Amino acid sequence: MSDQHQFNRRTHERFVLAPMYSSVAAIPAGSPRSDALLGHAYDISAGGVRIELDEPLMPGERVRVNIALPGQTAEVGASGDVVWVNDEQDDPGPRRMALRFTSFDSPADRMRLIDCIGAGEFRRAA
Repeated sequence: MSDQHQFNRRTHERFVLAPMYSSVAAIPAGSPRSDALLGHAYDISAGGVRIELDEPLMPGERVRVNIALPGQTAEVGASGDVVWVNDEQDDPGPRRMALRFTSFDSPADRMRLIDCIGAGEFRRAA
């Protein structure tokens, strides 16, 4: 198939976040809350988020995240599965990876994310 015929498989539109204002705390399934890995979010959609952490998670790993969105006073809490992780050779420092949301901590967390995305404050990701 030529490049012209490839299509975007994403279901949800992604929006760019300012990493310095979009902190993330990721807690791998089965880990104590005190073992949170800290990092930043780079883009987000209603279906997932692209993050950067100092330590890579494994594809398929389940993780719980708290995401601080710019302009919001409460974090968005969600759980998700790691769908990809940049290779160490391509990303030798902190590692970027993507999570697909499987659930939110509460309906209010999901609505906070949807409302934030819908407010038009973030630009669309390419």
